[in-house]
Parts: sequence; structure tokens; C-alpha cells
Amino acid sequence: MATIGIDFGTTNSVLAYWDSTGSQLINVDDLPVKWAPYGFDGVFPTVMAKDENERLTFGWEAKTKGVGTFNAVKRLFATQSDVALSNEGDAIDVEEVATMLFAEMRRRALANGVVADSAVVTVPANSKGRARHRTKICAGMAGFEVLALINEPTAAAMAYAQKHPDARRMLVFDWGGGTLDVTILRSVDGVFIEETSSGLPRSGGLDFDARLRKIVEESVPGLENLSPTERELLKNEIELAKIRLSSALETTIELPGGRSLRVTRARFEQEVMPLIEESRIPIERCLKELGVGAGSFDALVLVGGTCRIPAVQNFVKTLVGIEPDPSFNPMTAVGEGAAIAAAILSGELTTSDFFVSTEHALGTFVIDGPNTEGLNFSTLIPKGHKLPAKVSSTYFPAVRETESLNIQVVEGDPDADFGNQDFVVLKEWDVRLVEDYSDESTRSFNLQYEYDVDGILHILATDVETGTILLDDDVSYGIATDKRQMKKVADRAREAVETGTISSDAKVELSDPEAVKLLSQARNKVIPFLDDDEAAEIISLANALEKASGTEVEIARDALRRALAPHSYLF
Repeated sequence: MATIGIDFGTTNSVLAYWDSTGSQLINVDDLPVKWAPYGFDGVFPTVMAKDENERLTFGWEAKTKGVGTFNAVKRLFATQSDVALSNEGDAIDVEEVATMLFAEMRRRALANGVVADSAVVTVPANSKGRARHRTKICAGMAGFEVLALINEPTAAAMAYAQKHPDARRMLVFDWGGGTLDVTILRSVDGVFIEETSSGLPRSGGLDFDARLRKIVEESVPGLENLSPTERELLKNEIELAKIRLSSALETTIELPGGRSLRVTRARFEQEVMPLIEESRIPIERCLKELGVGAGSFDALVLVGGTCRIPAVQNFVKTLVGIEPDPSFNPMTAVGEGAAIAAAILSGELTTSDFFVSTEHALGTFVIDGPNTEGLNFSTLIPKGHKLPAKVSSTYFPAVRETESLNIQVVEGDPDADFGNQDFVVLKEWDVRLVEDYSDESTRSFNLQYEYDVDGILHILATDVETGTILLDDDVSYGIATDKRQMKKVADRAREAVETGTISSDAKVELSDPEAVKLLSQARNKVIPFLDDDEAAEIISLANALEKASGTEVEIARDALRRALAPHSYLF
């Protein structure tokens, strides 16, 4: 049995294992001839679909030939969305789609002679608790024991250090299909330590594709009437054109109906320059936080397919003041680094080490006293704390005679003002207090957070005076709150990849055809390309439509339609 590394990406995934010569890619798919010249060896598209015979397909076949395609499910991990929609309006729980993708990768690894029962899985450095938890749960339901969740930039740095052992301080610029992370790390005696990190949670290759599609649709009328299959084929042609423009000054995009369009690199760069300029924000934030400037690093590590775009490379190296290594593969580096981390945790590699730390502070909201309504953030586990962590603090009710308390587990920035969007309530409970207490008692209780490297946060609240356990639970979301349902999903997903058939029980019934269409447009074609503030309103409206019944459906449908209207060019 092997412990492998998995880079579970928004658009592409990579599997790798460690042997005595280093990280080895597990080739779990056959690369189509059309994509072969562009550096996709060892890459598995994170796509699920079906073929013309309704057989379930994954990877390159799903991406290039499939219908009813599920794309970019990872982008939904950080949202409140519980349902993923295909480009034909089929609805399946987010976790079930992701579990099937993980299960298929595990099945294919086995077919290649790699018995993978445990794994280290990568996550974006700035992803929050919900996304990390969903990643761990889905990999687990697919049959992997998740030894740790490791930040993608840390994994990339570990892969880079294998080739450049003298690099001590690195800036990792990780721009993949869906997220951007900028992380500064140090390697000290073989141990990789993150110094600071910042990012954009909804920015990547998909957004560059959308800008190129905008050029196409402005130049060629009538593309809004394409069938779902034609739209998917056009999507792939646009992505390929984007890739070709990294090595050519102009290229031709093949359009449905035998038409074509010539696009130049200069026009493309003009359209995407605002996205590139936006990447300045996390770079400068990291430099400012450490008080360093350009030229302060031993290495600039470029990771992710978006970093293959010449304009991106030039922009970043100018800001950082150092040339990247052109031989370092940005497509597979994270997966290779995950394999190194897996080898460390399994004891196969003893000359290196790493530690996982919190990317955001974890705490709870408290009030200062009975006569104030103001809430404050009380930190239990600070940002950057090494995992595993077990931290506790003592609290007491503002009103001593109260019968119960609302305990909230909150992720955020302790320096931010209350109400800042960086504060996210991960989970909350109404907890009954011990009723029999002495006159002198403050009714205080001990609140303990235990956070493991596998991404699971356990909460324990205990009455100080009596030792009575008031709360003993994990921070879990969606499907993970129902263990019986998790078992059903795990069984269905594994059966689906073996038989090529999705169980009817996996499909979520959305009865209103227009509602299905709007939800598909919102989640597949609009939300992934908006920043957090813009996306939040549409996510909320989509969730409301999904839950609406009776006369509420029409109201919720109209509200979502109005919110989508300004973004109609995306669909």
C-alpha cells in the first residue's frame, strides 16, 4: 500500500508518489493528441460527465467528449452551495460529485499498480474551514485516509527545494484554475515554514477563459444560441487558444458551425490585464507584512497553469525582482510536493519535514458585559499556529441566570472590525448550562478547540464547577452532519465509478425547468468569475431559489434573474 499526494484542483488534478529517486507522477489518464503539445502530461482534468450512452466519464474523456458536464466543483467548496449543476441542468450534491472524482482517481491509481489507501491532499493556502473540511470529507468517502491537508504553496516549495536545495527563502506565486495564493516560506534545516500568505479566493484560469470568451462573443454574433454540447466544445477551444497564445503571437479559435476567429496575444493581454494587475494586491500585502522588498528571495516559484501566460510571468518577476526557473513544471509541482509530504508522514522520507499551520485565527464571539450589545472576537487558536493544536479558554455567561448559551465557532482576523466579511461563523450550537449551581458560582465553562492536520476541528465545552460536558462535537457542514447519509454517498460514489452509472438516489430533483436553468447559469457561469462581494448576493439568491416552494418559487426566480442580468455576457 502507498501513501500518495493529491493536488485536487479546480480544473486539473495531479496524483504522485515518492520513491528513492523522488516524486513520481501517476499517469491516470490518456492525453488527447490535440492537448499533447502543451505540457499536460500527468494531468487529470477535474471533470465528470456522461457519454452518449449515459455512461459516467471522467478526466479527458469527460472534458473533451462528455455531455452533462460537471466542472469546477472545487470552487463550490468555499460557498454555501450544497448542489452542483451540470451544463445540462442535472443536480447532484457538491460532496457527491467531488467524492466520485476522488474515487475515480483512486480506482485509476490502482489500475496503474498503485494501491493508494492514504493520501496527503492539497488545499489553497487561503481557503477557509468549510472548503478544507469538504475536501477532507470527500477524499475520505472515496476511500482515502487523509493524513493531512497541506497548503498548495507549501507543497510547491517542497518540490522546488528537491531540485534547488540551496533555496532558503521562497516566494510562491500559485495561480491555478480557480484561486490565487501568494506565500512566502523559509526552509530551515529541511523544515518548511510559512511566514505569510495572502490570496484571491476566486481568481484563476477560468476567469482568463471568460475574458477570451468575451472577445469571441463580441466578435461573432449568434453564439448565445448554442446547445450545451456546443458550448462545452467552444469552452475547450477557448481554453486551448489561451494556452497557444502563451507561445504564439496569434491563434485561430475553431467555432461551432465551421466558423473561426483569429485572436492576437496583444488583444488577449489587453482584456486580461485588469486580472493581472489585481494579482499585485496579495504580493504587496505579503511584502509589506514582512517588511521586505523586491530581490529579498532566493527563489520565485511560479505554480499553476495561469503562470504559463507570458504577461503574468513578466508582471510577477518585475514585482518580486527575481527570475523564475523556466524548467520547473507549474502544472505538476503541487502534486509532486504533496507526494513528498506523504512520504514524510509515512516515514519513507526522513531528511525533510514540514508543519501545517492555521491560515486564519479561530475563536468565538463574546460580549464585554451584561450592559453592552457590542460583540468582540476572542481568539483561541491564532493565525499561523502549528497543527495539531489543542487550546482552551474559560468563559462565563454575561447574564448569570441564563439557561442556555449560543456558542459560535468563528474564523477570521482578530485585528478586523466586527462585521468584517473576513469573519465567518463555521458552526454554532445552543447549549444548555448546568441548572444546579452555587450562589457563588459564575457558571463558567471551559471551551476547547482541537484542530488536527487532517482539517477536522473538534469542540469541547465543559462546566468548570461540575465537570459536566456541555458540548462535544465536530465542526461539520452539509452532508457531514449526517453520518448515515455520508455512508450512503460513499457507497454510491464507489459503485458509480465501478459501474459507470450514477444512482438515481444521487440526483437532486429540481422541478422547475426555468429555476434549474437559472441555477446552472448562476453557479457554473457567473459565480465562479465574480469577486466575493459580488458573488455573495447571487449565492444567497441561488440558495433561496433552491429552497423555495409554492408561491415563493416565482419570487425567488425573478430575484435571481434580475441579479444575473448584468452578467449575461458570461452565459
